[in-house]
Amino acid sequence: MGAGLEINKMEVIKMKSKYCDNEHYCIVVDGNPLDSLLQSINSEEDYEGLIPTILDWIDEPREKSLVLSRYRSPEQIVMLPILMCPDDCDLWCTLVVVEVVKEGSFIKWNRIGLDRSTREELINGYECIGTRVDWFADFQSMTFKQDEYYAQLKKLLH
Repeated sequence: MGAGLEINKMEVIKMKSKYCDNEHYCIVVDGNPLDSLLQSINSEEDYEGLIPTILDWIDEPREKSLVLSRYRSPEQIVMLPILMCPDDCDLWCTLVVVEVVKEGSFIKWNRIGLDRSTREELINGYECIGTRVDWFADFQSMTFKQDEYYAQLKKLLH
């Protein structure tokens, strides 16, 4: 990583979101909630109010297992389901995935976009998630310190 690398700050903090009356964990990058950030770069769609893939909120064991395995994956590049619709709290509705790249002691969010897995693919299992994605053209990649990144994301797993 060269000099002058801009490091983003990620926090997972409890707050209210657009459609949830109760406080819950939200991903905040450089002081901006991730759903609002995506809304600002993609205003023709509705991303405001999407919530993190909080394990406690996902009921289906296979969905929970996929999300957990992607969070904890040792792979260098992982397609991580990061935001979901708060109505059903599953991987079938609106699902935002991020391409996570491990680079030394840093984690880079290379691209972020909308998962386009079909119903037929999802019926056969969840490994298809992240294979067909509409990447957001205006997303600027983000880089996080690995230890801070994992310490924050751990809050979503309990």
